[in-house]
Amino acid sequence: MRRWLLAFLFASGGLLYVFRQSLLTRAGEFLVIDEGRRPADAIVVVSGSVPDRILEAVDLYHAGLSSRIVLSREGEPPGLDALRAKGATMPERHDLNRSIAEQLGVPPSAIAVVYDATASSTVGEAEIVVPYLRQARIRSILLVTSKLHARRAGLIFRAVAGDRIALTVCASHYDPYDPATWWQHRAMVRKVVIEYQKLVISYLWDRWRAPLTSRDN
Repeated sequence: MRRWLLAFLFASGGLLYVFRQSLLTRAGEFLVIDEGRRPADAIVVVSGSVPDRILEAVDLYHAGLSSRIVLSREGEPPGLDALRAKGATMPERHDLNRSIAEQLGVPPSAIAVVYDATASSTVGEAEIVVPYLRQARIRSILLVTSKLHARRAGLIFRAVAGDRIALTVCASHYDPYDPATWWQHRAMVRKVVIEYQKLVISYLWDRWRAPLTSRDN
């Protein structure tokens, strides 16, 4: 029995080694969802990476797929209060996104920032943005995020929005993430591993709970 087990482990290890590139590429591809481009009531930019997400949103706006862009306010970074107390300041990410969009020709009137609260996670952001979308009678959105974050963002926003908002996930073409080479870069390996950890949590918890935002109205 022990010999068979060792032989099995050795053979399995050999197969994993031979097909490692294909398996790692598939693992990298799984995180990426891009559901095409179609007209929608609004373009929602998931807070986080700058400027790849807002660049994609601006392209969608100029392509005539929607007449408004929705941003949300992210949780304040550590030390921001101390910075302000010393008389200095720095732009927050939603300010950067809005500035970039305006510099690229999007009129201020076409940009909305959800200020109701600050989001510290994608779940928190969805629970802030979705009620705003419903109140604004927005029935369809293009959800713009980075490639690495696309599957989880779509999963979370759909869990919160339910079937009342048609959602199309748009992975930014400006995100340099490459599913075929991610394991060759130490920093990217760390990001992929962390993203898979967060994705497991989303599958086991976020998608099955019933957020208040999906039960009101």
